[in-house]
Amino acid sequence: MKPDQRPLIRSASSAVPAFAGALVASAYLVGAVVFSLASQSGETDAGVVEPVIAVAGTTVAIREPAHAQGGAKSVRTSETARTRIAPATGNVDAIDAFLPTGPRLAIVIDDVGLDLAAARRVIALDAGISIAVLPYAEAAATVSSEASAGGHDVLLHMPMEPVGLADPGPNALRLGMSDSDLEARIRWAMNRVPEAVGLNNHMGSRFTADPRAMRVALSAVADRQPLFLDSLTTGESRGQAVAAGLGLNALQRDIFLDHVQTPAEVTARLDEAEALARSRGWAIAIGHPHETTLDVLEAWIADARERGVEFVTVTTLSDQIARTVTPTADASALQ
Repeated sequence: MKPDQRPLIRSASSAVPAFAGALVASAYLVGAVVFSLASQSGETDAGVVEPVIAVAGTTVAIREPAHAQGGAKSVRTSETARTRIAPATGNVDAIDAFLPTGPRLAIVIDDVGLDLAAARRVIALDAGISIAVLPYAEAAATVSSEASAGGHDVLLHMPMEPVGLADPGPNALRLGMSDSDLEARIRWAMNRVPEAVGLNNHMGSRFTADPRAMRVALSAVADRQPLFLDSLTTGESRGQAVAAGLGLNALQRDIFLDHVQTPAEVTARLDEAEALARSRGWAIAIGHPHETTLDVLEAWIADARERGVEFVTVTTLSDQIARTVTPTADASALQ
């Protein structure tokens, strides 16, 4: 199927077989087992979210999101999500699943809060973006409030232990800490960023690769139902799979915008994000409040909007993706 072609989904028969209810219940049970095993074993492929099972009328839809490609800096794109539709008749058709319209681009700016002037420049960007605030920044609460008031999603940019000697900052989550310490630190951090609708990892290439540690940390705030965005600082990350296994909305980054901080490179990465959004329907790009990045974004956003790119926050994107796999009154709603 061509990337821009919308899938055709056959409507289920109006005569619902007697065993449809049992089929649906079994499907949900299988999904729960898969998620549980993924988060406990740590053997899931890097960047994979285990199948999400949902019901559309008398149809059971199993969505298998994309795999990550390689390591931290090489992971820029994800494979097209694929959906299997299993009607009550037992027949199975495999189709490509795309959002109803596009392209949608979710831009996330990390490391916000240490420089208030830079933070306000991010908030002033003419697009619905997501702003990830460091909890230890003195201005964290101020930036959180102003960003939310400006119509942006606010994320907690949670410091986590990396591979190597880099310092993720005060009160970072580290392997070897007790469960109670991990829980206390992530709750403290969430309270430091009051308007946070979710979180993503700051560094964390070591911590996110440990499913047990991720499960303990995310479980401590799961009652708030936060979105989790895996920054994917390592191809070994289990963050997205663990978050999904806990019932949270979970996404992962596709492209880093500014590993190389030159206008040409930042522009090239943005163009790459747009190309992915056009082929798949959506993309997630992460940048930082560097002067070069913001200079490029201020010009690029306006041009991209004229080309038809829609800028969305991560919660908006998550909701749109979820609607392609959640229960609906009729299978035609997935078309």
